[in-house]
Amino acid sequence: MKPILCALAMTALSVTMVAHADEAAPVEIKSLAPGTAPAAATIEDLAWLEGRWTGGGLGGVSEEIMSAPSGGQIMGMFRQSKADGTLQFYEFYHFAEEDGSVILRIKHFHPDLTGWEEKDEREAFPLVALGETAAYFDGLTFALVAPGELRAAVRISDQGRADFSYSKAD
Repeated sequence: MKPILCALAMTALSVTMVAHADEAAPVEIKSLAPGTAPAAATIEDLAWLEGRWTGGGLGGVSEEIMSAPSGGQIMGMFRQSKADGTLQFYEFYHFAEEDGSVILRIKHFHPDLTGWEEKDEREAFPLVALGETAAYFDGLTFALVAPGELRAAVRISDQGRADFSYSKAD
């Protein structure tokens, strides 16, 4: 169980978990079996993530901003707000090439930029599988389900899952 996923559940106390942002098409969440190597990939395989994506999840408004691949990485930012616009938390992250695969590393922050994780800690999600427009990290998925339509899903400890549905904003 990833500690930050527990922290997400505890920090978002005022948020009502939404079973699925769009009941019609939830994306699959996969896990990396113990002793299994991460899937082979390069950062260019994830270039389809680039852009500013806005939508909903966790009962509020969600925004993802992901850069173009550069230097073997994609940098990203996430912002979660309540429906009334009250900021709940941020994530700063990157997808990085590592040992012939891509890993996703995330740090979480409160609205005042106080970190959830210790100074040198971050959550790491190795790549389980890669499709043409879907990236399955251990417990977290991004999938381009139609042009300009991105879905994401994350497993949150014993809470189940949280789903996000985005449209490309730029």
